Amino acid sequence: MASSRPKKTPTADLHTPEELLDNAETLFASDNPKMMRAAVLEAITALESYVHATVFSALNSKLDPLLVEWLEKKTRMEFDMRLKILTPIATGRPMDIQSRPLKDYWDDYTKARELRHNVVHRGKKVSPKDARFVIDTVYKWLAYLGSTIEIELALIALKRYIEGAKISFEREADVIPVILEYFGRTKAASGSAQVTLPVGSHGQARADLVLRFGSHTVLIETKFSRSRSTKSIVESAVQQASRLMDVSGLTQSAVVIFQKGSIEPGFENVQKYLDGKVYVVVIKA
Repeated sequence: MASSRPKKTPTADLHTPEELLDNAETLFASDNPKMMRAAVLEAITALESYVHATVFSALNSKLDPLLVEWLEKKTRMEFDMRLKILTPIATGRPMDIQSRPLKDYWDDYTKARELRHNVVHRGKKVSPKDARFVIDTVYKWLAYLGSTIEIELALIALKRYIEGAKISFEREADVIPVILEYFGRTKAASGSAQVTLPVGSHGQARADLVLRFGSHTVLIETKFSRSRSTKSIVESAVQQASRLMDVSGLTQSAVVIFQKGSIEPGFENVQKYLDGKVYVVVIKA
């Protein structure tokens, strides 16, 4: 039986640093000294809007919506709190700003924040060097956040789309094109199917999908289960993803499992394994 799917796959709701920082880059490229202040403001605003959109979307899948609404209001004027406290909750990964590279990222962010404060409240002049520093700092933060929270949100959205549309699959070969098409409809991600990975000097391994979120590359493995328990297939899939990461040199992967029948309790949401290196989503097929 062929898979049943809507004629038009929706666009994956992802962000790109290039799109978010387009205005800042345009202002910087003008070489007009008067535009450097505006470039700084645009860059920091891009970071703030990204954190707001992604962090609270992720929190809504983890916490009571009323609590998320309260946190949003409570931190409206406290971006540092959103970045330092709420982001780790959303990503499920602690933000140790005493360890590199996060220490360097945080130090750069505090310098960029101070520069922005002086621009807004003291009318400070901004040199091209200052503006470039702020823009590059925002790029670093967007790349870091994109390698954690974006992947989780993308998997959540994929699960909602497929289950909501009640797409039926009968074999694993049917699911790979759907995933590739879903992410292919956004500028934020591009991908390839059935990617050959070199192993040592002579061997090879094959990955189902490799997706590129900007500069970040994510290995994707797909599984199709009719009768195996959710727990057992997750365990074996995580081990396989770990082996593929080792041979490919990639540091992030996701396992997308299509489960016929009911999903075991505990696997309704995106799970993380191996210190957040492997994301697992189980989708009812």
